[in-house]
Amino acid sequence: MLGDSDDDGGIEADRLEAFARRLLETTGAPAEVAAPVAESLVRADLRGHHSHGTRRIPSYVVSALGERENRYRIDPTATPTVASEGPTHALVDGRNGFGQLAGREAVDLAVEKAEGSGVAMVGVRDATHLGRIGEWSERAAERGVLLAAFVYNHGVTVAPPGSAQRRYSTNPVSFGIPTFDALEFPVVLDVATSQVANGKTGEFAARGDPLPEAWTITGDGDAITDARAFRDGEGALLPLGGLVAGYKGFGLAMVAELFGGILGDAPVHGEAGTDRGCAGTFVAVDPTLVTDRGTVEGRVLALREYIADTEFGENVPTGPVAYGDHALLPGEPEHLTERGGREHGIPLSAADVATLCDLAAEHGIEDAIPPAFGGTTDGG
Repeated sequence: MLGDSDDDGGIEADRLEAFARRLLETTGAPAEVAAPVAESLVRADLRGHHSHGTRRIPSYVVSALGERENRYRIDPTATPTVASEGPTHALVDGRNGFGQLAGREAVDLAVEKAEGSGVAMVGVRDATHLGRIGEWSERAAERGVLLAAFVYNHGVTVAPPGSAQRRYSTNPVSFGIPTFDALEFPVVLDVATSQVANGKTGEFAARGDPLPEAWTITGDGDAITDARAFRDGEGALLPLGGLVAGYKGFGLAMVAELFGGILGDAPVHGEAGTDRGCAGTFVAVDPTLVTDRGTVEGRVLALREYIADTEFGENVPTGPVAYGDHALLPGEPEHLTERGGREHGIPLSAADVATLCDLAAEHGIEDAIPPAFGGTTDGG
């Protein structure tokens, strides 16, 4: 890991964001487009989800510039539009621009309508990569609104139960619950409906680490643990629940795709034109329709204290990639990780740092490389 000094272990968020903006602008993206995309990517890094952070920039640049065959071409100058709307619903067209813009537009619109009517639904289509879906749940919850998100894309990385053929994407679902003044963070669940988000396999490949056997399947029924071979197309991800209960993850994935495809008015797998990036649906609800803030706060605290009172034992693991040695409310690991990142800097792998610096050199913006990465300026 590299940092801004010998003892802080990482790079300051502001400096990483400035560097990310410059890299994104090499695609022709105007500043008003590059800035929010960079902000979202760095927020993912801050909250510990590097799979959806700045390591995505090289693939975005390739997609935007069309430097190699890529089915999801990003238009770096496009901004989302509202294709249709009513008092309690809307449809956002991402216009093949950066998906973070479409996600932000859709969620802000859903929250605005929910604040006025109590409940609202906004679909989104043609969004390319929507980024970390948990960001959109956090964004809504921080404004006091519950959010449910159902998202899919037209990639194929996951096999249905009983198969090892890649047939659909990781189809994430996410939920956000405001905690108002009860906690320092909202309760947010953001999970792939596969055993792991596909982006995580890219992290493992970059580090040269083996994949956990429970994540994948091959035609002979064995796992593939070579992350680079998996990224090259060998094997498939298992649905959430793996070989024991994968039918549950598969069912969630199908529901997410149909919610997103129907309410986002976008094709699903099996239809023509399924090369249009991400689509999804965001449902926002104002909890004060049926209760008050104080009751919400009390219920959140009661549940947190109840779980904290569980008898956790050192002989019962939380899992090889879980945060800590006991259960936390969804969203709390990200909160703690961000707090550490803001205090000590964001840790990025040496492989990701090298890739970003190589990209800067390739596009003639070495002056943007921050000191933490061996540059001579502040990256601004």
